[in-house]
Amino acid sequence: MDHLTDAPIANILILAGVIFLAVGLFGHIGGFIGSIFGNIEAGKSSRILAAVFGTALILGGAWMHQQSDKPASHAAAPTEPAINPSTKTSPATDANTDSKTTPLLTHADANPKQAKLTANAYIPKKPQPYAAPTIPSADREKVPASPVGVGDDRLIGTWTNVIPMFGGIHTIEVMRDGQGLAAHIWDKCSSGECDLGVHHLAVSGNTSTYEYVKGNLRHVGSMKVYAPNVLLVSIDIYEPGVSKQRHHNRVFANSNLRGPVQVAFSNYLDSPGQKAFAMTPAGRCAWQLKSSTADEATQRALQYCQNHGWLDCRIILLNDEGPQ
Repeated sequence: MDHLTDAPIANILILAGVIFLAVGLFGHIGGFIGSIFGNIEAGKSSRILAAVFGTALILGGAWMHQQSDKPASHAAAPTEPAINPSTKTSPATDANTDSKTTPLLTHADANPKQAKLTANAYIPKKPQPYAAPTIPSADREKVPASPVGVGDDRLIGTWTNVIPMFGGIHTIEVMRDGQGLAAHIWDKCSSGECDLGVHHLAVSGNTSTYEYVKGNLRHVGSMKVYAPNVLLVSIDIYEPGVSKQRHHNRVFANSNLRGPVQVAFSNYLDSPGQKAFAMTPAGRCAWQLKSSTADEATQRALQYCQNHGWLDCRIILLNDEGPQ
């Protein structure tokens, strides 16, 4: 039925061809068609001519229908592009293939007992970016909104002082407290670890601050994640009636710290003499052991960073505590 309207000229030709063919076959036309075109009477020669002409019109109309159907059939079934068999697909290039966890320089003055690590520098692998899972648009409205917490989530976890000491903070456990953060603090005492309680953290940017009173001394500490799984803590101790306070810088490692950096901290701790440990926020580290002076150890560790183009490299440990 679609062909009655999709090609009007072809339909007219076919209809006219049928009328002429009818004249050729029957010699006359009457009835309904005759009421439109008038009664037609044809002689023998006219009938032959009408039959030939009618047949030609029917064939011409059918041919026009065939031509009009070709574009539609091609549009309905598009051909797929040919694949060149000689074309080879190259594998995706990994952006981290040039970043290797490789010790770079052997430390000439290393203690022979320090067989666990024979290098004085470590370059961590570049972390892979986190790809958040995509949520279909139809389901996004069903996902409940997550509460926005105040403070750096990287603080959450258990942190241990890299340099164990008697009478100083040994462990800090940071946890969520409502939408804020709190720190449970222990120090090293004669009975082992003494619980100093849980204290709310005041947050300012990436720095979180706690405060507590022990005896007649007020302790104020500020903490900041400096590198992956490495926490810097600045501690001020105030005595009543005295304007001068004691200040300490400490380095803490997260319980997730593993691999070369953990070994580097261990070897640094085991090495005697003047020494310095430098690190970048990206986790690259260099250290100098058994130097003549602390200044010499500092300069050599920082020079190593500079020679390798490491940005924001700083001394986080000088001898057995953070630089003051």
